[in-house]
Amino acid sequence: MKQRGTVEVGQKYQSVGTITGTPVFTYRVAHLFESKVDHVEYARIVQIGDPSRMKSVASHVLLNPRHFLPVEGEASPEAERAA
Repeated sequence: MKQRGTVEVGQKYQSVGTITGTPVFTYRVAHLFESKVDHVEYARIVQIGDPSRMKSVASHVLLNPRHFLPVEGEASPEAERAA
């Protein structure tokens, strides 16, 4: 699969419903880390509107449009500080 970019803290993604194929929930990337077990980069994502709902997913899964779609038009906090 062709990579569409990189995952950064502050980016937002919408999860894609498994039955409907449409965006369901919006998440923000809160933290990136590499597993010491499988040496894969993971993203800790937090649901917008309910920060108690968190999950960790492999970063490459966020780049797969079958699972997540990026929320366009919103710059990450790091990009805003660099501007």
